[in-house]
Amino acid sequence: MTSKKVSPKEKQVEYLKLAKTYLECKEPKLSLKCLSCAKEFQLSGQLSEKLGKIKDAAYFYKRSQRYQDALRCFEQIQEFDLALKIYCQEELYEEAAVAVEKYEEMLKAKTLPISKLSYSASQFYLEAAAKHLSANEIEKMMTVLSKLDIDDQLVFLKSRKRLREAADLLKREGRREEAALLMKQHGCLLGAAKLTADKAFQASCLLGAARLNVARNLDAEHTEAILREALDLCKETRQLSGIAEAQFLLGVILKDFQKLKDAFFSFAKLNHSAGMVEALYEITSQCEADPEKVLALAPGGLEVLLSLVRALKKVTNNAEKEMVKSCFEFFGISQVDAKYCQIAQNDPGPIRILFDPDLNLREKKKDRSLIMADQVKLPLYKHLLNRLCQITQSLLGKSYPSVCTKFIIGLKCKDESCEDFHRPLRRCEAKSLVQSKMHLVAINGLLLEAKKVFPKILAEECERIDHILSTDTYRHCRSFLNVLFPKHFHQRVLSENPVACREILKPRYKSKSYRFALKEYIHFLFRNEGARGRRESTDLWLSAMQAFLLSSHYPEEFEKLLHQEEDSYHRELQALESEKAERGKGRGSRMKGVEGKFGMLAPNKDDGSPAKTHLCFIRLLENCIDQLYMHRNPENCKRLFFRFMNVLVKKCTEPLIPSIGNTVALLEFQFIHCGAVLARLWKNAILRLPKSYIALFHYWEFLFSKKDKELGNVFSIIQEYKPKDVARAVRNFRFHLSYLFKVLCGYENVDFNVLLDAFSDIDYVVSGEAERTLVLCLVMLVNAEEVLQPFCKALMCRHFQEIESRLQLMSMDHPDQVPERLQKVVKRLVMEASVKSVAEALQDLLSERDEEYLMDCSWRWDSVHGLYYEEAKLNRLLCANPMGHPGELEYEFNQDETEELALEDRDDLVTILSQKQRKDSIRRKLRIVCLVVSLCISWRRRASPQTALIREETREPRTGNFKRADIDRTQCDLCGVKFTQGPKSYFCPSKDFEGDTSEAVALPGAELDDKEDREKNSESYEQHIHLESHKRQQMAYEKYSEFFDEKVVQAIDEGMRVVQDIKQRTQIHNYPGSKEQSHMHQRKIQENIKKVSDMVEDLYGRKAWARAEEVMTRLVDTLTLSVENAQKWLMKTEVSLKEEGIGQEDNYENEAEDFVELRPRRHWQKRRKQRKF
Repeated sequence: MTSKKVSPKEKQVEYLKLAKTYLECKEPKLSLKCLSCAKEFQLSGQLSEKLGKIKDAAYFYKRSQRYQDALRCFEQIQEFDLALKIYCQEELYEEAAVAVEKYEEMLKAKTLPISKLSYSASQFYLEAAAKHLSANEIEKMMTVLSKLDIDDQLVFLKSRKRLREAADLLKREGRREEAALLMKQHGCLLGAAKLTADKAFQASCLLGAARLNVARNLDAEHTEAILREALDLCKETRQLSGIAEAQFLLGVILKDFQKLKDAFFSFAKLNHSAGMVEALYEITSQCEADPEKVLALAPGGLEVLLSLVRALKKVTNNAEKEMVKSCFEFFGISQVDAKYCQIAQNDPGPIRILFDPDLNLREKKKDRSLIMADQVKLPLYKHLLNRLCQITQSLLGKSYPSVCTKFIIGLKCKDESCEDFHRPLRRCEAKSLVQSKMHLVAINGLLLEAKKVFPKILAEECERIDHILSTDTYRHCRSFLNVLFPKHFHQRVLSENPVACREILKPRYKSKSYRFALKEYIHFLFRNEGARGRRESTDLWLSAMQAFLLSSHYPEEFEKLLHQEEDSYHRELQALESEKAERGKGRGSRMKGVEGKFGMLAPNKDDGSPAKTHLCFIRLLENCIDQLYMHRNPENCKRLFFRFMNVLVKKCTEPLIPSIGNTVALLEFQFIHCGAVLARLWKNAILRLPKSYIALFHYWEFLFSKKDKELGNVFSIIQEYKPKDVARAVRNFRFHLSYLFKVLCGYENVDFNVLLDAFSDIDYVVSGEAERTLVLCLVMLVNAEEVLQPFCKALMCRHFQEIESRLQLMSMDHPDQVPERLQKVVKRLVMEASVKSVAEALQDLLSERDEEYLMDCSWRWDSVHGLYYEEAKLNRLLCANPMGHPGELEYEFNQDETEELALEDRDDLVTILSQKQRKDSIRRKLRIVCLVVSLCISWRRRASPQTALIREETREPRTGNFKRADIDRTQCDLCGVKFTQGPKSYFCPSKDFEGDTSEAVALPGAELDDKEDREKNSESYEQHIHLESHKRQQMAYEKYSEFFDEKVVQAIDEGMRVVQDIKQRTQIHNYPGSKEQSHMHQRKIQENIKKVSDMVEDLYGRKAWARAEEVMTRLVDTLTLSVENAQKWLMKTEVSLKEEGIGQEDNYENEAEDFVELRPRRHWQKRRKQRKF
C-alpha cells in the first residue's frame, strides 16, 4: 500500500479493507495502524479504548473532535492538565473551572497520585467572564465573576471600563469611598459626589462636574447650584484652591465682576498664575465694570503671565516649580516625568476646552493622551500670548477719565461727547486718574518685555504686540509724565499734604514693568537724539530726571546716562586733539569741534591738557537738589542753582534753553524754597503763596527725598539751617530771589526773557504755559515788598502793556483760543499795578482756574512745624507800607560780592568733579571685589564637580515617582510655607504706605485664614530655617527619602520588570487559559504602583513626612505581594510549557505507518542468537 500510486480516496478504502482483514485475523495493532492511515480517528479511538490504550484513545477522540470522549479518557487515566487543555480549546471555561474545582477536591482528599494542577479555577473564570463580556452577556459575566475574589473582580471590571458594575460591587462590600473614587476617576463626578461622605472629596467632584458643564456650555442654572454647593464645602474644608476655582467658574457663568475679582485675588494668594490670567481675561472680555477697576487688575495679571512664561521656559526656584505645576493642572495636564505629560480626558482642568494642542502630536492611550512636555508647552505659549494680546487690546481700547485740557487752561469745551472732568478734581478722582496712568504705563512696559520673554519660535505671533503698541510706542509714558509734570499749573490736589502724595503718587504695588517702561522711554529718547541734543538739551535731561524719579531709578540710572555722555564727549575730544596733532599747525582746513560743547563744563579752565575732564551742565542741578535733600544745606542748594541758571542764561543757545514750562517749574522750585528759608531767618516776615505752591513743597520732597532714609521733611531741613551770619544770609537769599525775578523778566539777558517769551506764541497760551508764567510773575510781585529788592517791581510792571497787546493780536488771529480769564487779569494789571490790585487779580485768577486761594505764610515751630498758612487778608494790603527792616537788610550787593559769587562757581565744579571721581573709584573697587568673589565661586564649583555630583545622586532617588522637596528663598516645600522675601508680588503693599489698605491687599475669603495661617505665610526665609518645626520636618523628610530610595524604588523597579517580562513572553499568552490571568497580574502590579505614586503626591501635598514611612510600608508590602504572586505564576506557567510544550501533536500518526510486525522474523532471531552466543 505504501508503494501504490493511487488516489487518496482509493488508498483510504484499501486501508479500511486491510484494517478489517487484520482485525478478522486477530491483529488489532495492525488494524489500528491501518485505521489511522485511513484517517478514521473515531474508529481508532474506539479500537484503542477496547485494547486498553486509553491515552491513545483520548488523542484519537481529540483528533476526531469528540472532546467529551477525549475528556472521559483523560480523566480516566488522571491526565487532568490534558483534559483542561481540551476545555480551553473548546472555550468551555466555566466547565473547565468546575473541573478544576472537582480535581482540587480530589487532590485534597488525596485520592490521586499527582500533587498539583497546572491551572487554577480563577483563571478559567476570568476567561469565561471575558467571553461573556465580548458577547455582551453582562449578567452571565457578573455571575461568573462572583466566584472570584473581590479584588480580582474589581481589577477585571475596571480594566474593561465596567464602572457601574465595579461601583455596585464596592457599595455591596461597604467600600463607598473607593466606589466614589472609582467613579470620579472615570468621569462620573456627580455620582461620586453623592456617594462619598468626605466633604473635601465631594467638593472636588462637584468642581470637576461644574468645570465640564462650563466647558460644554450646559445648563447654567444647574451648574450655578453645583458651584454654590462646592464653594460652601470648600470654605468648610478650607480648600483655598477650590474656593478660587469655584469663584472663577461662578464668575464665568454669571459674568459677575466681583466674583471674578475675588477669584483673581484668591489665585494671586496661591501663586496660581494661570488662574489669575484666565480670571483677568474673563473680566476684560465678559464683564461690564468700571474701566478703572478692571485696569487696576491688569498689570498684576499680565506680570504673572510673563512670569509663567519664564517659568515654563526654565524653572529656577520652588515658587516657579509650583507655578508650572498649578498651570498644568489648570489645563488638565499632569506631568508624568521630565519628558512626558498626560492629558486626562475624563477629568479636565477648569478650562480644558481652551487647551487643544495639535492632535498629530498626541499618542492616545485609552482615557489618557501621552504627549511630550515640549509639545505641551508650545500650545501653552501660544495660548498665553493670545491672552496677553486679547487683554491688552481690550484695555487699551477703552477710555479713562481725565481732566479736560480746555478746562485746565480756561477755554470752553465745545465737545459734547467729552467725558473728561470739567471741574477741579477731588482727591479720590485724582488718585484714580494718576493710578490709571500708572497702570497704562505698566501695560506698555509689559508689552515691551513680552517681546523678549516669549520664545523665538513665536516670532510671527509676537508681531501682534507691535500692532498693539502702534507707531507711538511710548505714548502712555509721555501722557503719564505730562500729568505729573505738566506745562500748565501744578494741581494742588495731587500733593496737598504728605499723605496725599503717598496715596496718589506712590504705586500701590511693586511693578517692574512700570519702572521698565519709563526707563525704556528715556533710553528711547536718548537713542533718537543727536550728540548735541544729548549733551546740551535741558528739556531732555529734565525728562530723564522726571522719569527716573517716578520709576525709583534716580539717581542711579541718571548717573549712568551722565557717565555715558561725559565719557563719550571725552573720547571724541581726545580723538579730535589727536587728529589736530597729526595734521600739524597751519595745515589743512579748519576742523569742526566736538558736538555738544556748550553743555560740557570744564572744572579747571586753566588746564590746557587734552585729557582734562568735562562735566555735563545738568550735574549742577543734580547737586543742587542733593545739597537740599541729602546734605541738608539750603545755602549750597541756592548757590548751585544760581550757577546752573547762569549757564542757561549766559549761553542762551538752543537746545540749552529749556521750554517755558520747565523754566517756570525750575524757578517755582527755587522761589518757594528760598522764600521759605527767608521766612525762617526773617522773623515776622509773611510770604504770600498760592496753595498750589505750598503743595509743591510736599511734591518735590516726595520725589527727591530718599525713601530708605528717614531724613525728615524739607521744613525740618530749613529749621535746622543755622547760618553763622544771619543778616548776611538774609541778604544773600534776597539777592538770589531778585536774581530769579530778573531771569523771569529778562533783565539778566534780554534774549532770555521768560515772561515775554511765554506770550510770544499762541501754542504757549493754549498749553497753559503763559498763564503759569504770569502767575509766577504775580506771586513775585505780591512778595516784592517783603523778599525782593526794591527795583524789581518796576522791572516787571513795564512788561504788562506788551503782554496785553500780544494777547489782543492772538485773540484776533486765533479766536476762542485765548482764555478770557487771562485777558481779564492782564487788563487789570495794566490799569493798576499796586500790591493790593495785583493780589486781588491773582486771587481771582487762582479761584477761577482751580478754586484756589492765596495764602499768608509765616514760619512756626510749635504746634505747627514749618509754614503756617491762612487765607490772605487782602484788605490789610490797602494801607500797607514797606515793612521797617533793619538798615543793613536793605543793603544791596556791590560789585565785589557779585564777583565773589562768580568765583565760587569754579569751586563748585571742582567739588562735583572730586565727588564723581570718588564715586568712580568706589565703583571700580566694588566691581573688582564682585569679580574676585565670582571667580572664587566658579573655582570652587569646578574644583569639586564630582563631589557635588555624588551628593546630588545620593540625594535624588532613582525613580521619577518621587517628588523632591527642598527649601529656597521663595518657599519651603518641606513645610508648605511661602516666604515674604520671595519674588516681589505686584500686589505687595509698600512698607511706608500709611493710607487705607488697597483692595489689592485685602484678599477675599480672608475670614478663612486664622492668625496661625497669617503668621505661617508671613515668615521670612531666615526666620523659618531656625524653627524647630522646620527642623523636625527636614529630619522626617530625609528619613522618608532614604526609605523611599532603599525600599520603594526597589519594589517599583521589580514590579515594572515583572510586568515587562509578562508582556514579552508571547508563549505565555498563547498558553491555554493564561491570557486573562497574565493581564490580571499585570494590572494588579500597575494599580499598586499607581497607589504608591498617588501616595507620593498626597504626602507631598500634605507635607506629612512623619508618617510617610509607615503609610508607604503598607503600600509597598501590597505591591511586593502582587509581584511575588505574578512571579510564582510566571514560573509555574514556564515549567508547564517546558514539560508539555504548546501546539505539539501526538506522534502516533508517524508511528502508525511503521508496520514493524510485517518485517521478517528471521533477521531478529539471528540477531538474538548472536547476542546469546
